[in-house]
Amino acid sequence: MTNKPHTYFHHLQPSESMVRLVAALRRVIKAMHHVHPGHAGDDAAAAAEQLADELESAGSLGIRQESLLRHTRSPLSGVMNPMAPPMTSEYHPDEKRVVSSILFNEAYQGPPACVHGGFVAALLDEALGRTRHLTDRNCVTGSLLVTYRRPTPVNVPLTVDARITEMHDRKMVVRGEILANGEVTAVGEGTFVFLETEKFNALVTDARNASK
Repeated sequence: MTNKPHTYFHHLQPSESMVRLVAALRRVIKAMHHVHPGHAGDDAAAAAEQLADELESAGSLGIRQESLLRHTRSPLSGVMNPMAPPMTSEYHPDEKRVVSSILFNEAYQGPPACVHGGFVAALLDEALGRTRHLTDRNCVTGSLLVTYRRPTPVNVPLTVDARITEMHDRKMVVRGEILANGEVTAVGEGTFVFLETEKFNALVTDARNASK
């Protein structure tokens, strides 16, 4: 019997205006896929430049952001990241399992009508890594093996089923698969290395300092 899924991954909720802004920018990213490179779009370019100036002026946060803020910027699930499709997840602790949902539009296309393989790998890394919330421990990806079974289609709802298969003192092994229309398009196996909170925080701080 499957227990009711839990929610472990919390985001700060953006304001209504930010929700509208991110949604509009996602439309822009998708729409750009259909605009010819030779299109004369002076008005659109001017409007985009004005918007960029406004947002740069509004920016009050640096790279060093607390976790709840940082998670809103995720390239796959960030509610404040227009590049994020985004992805949502359900957590099943009794089954050591996380089930995620996502849809990539044509902006993420590699081969015709197919998701770029790099985004497929990133999706598996993110979805498998979400299982860390079932352990309440920080971790980083030690290795990720991706096997592409068939093309992953764009504009089709995808499900990623990830499950912890091995648990050790210093690492865990997670396996998962991407499904489209009930068919497996890619499978992944990741080894995730646990880090103590102090070491994880030091790693994050070093990364932030290097990004200044």
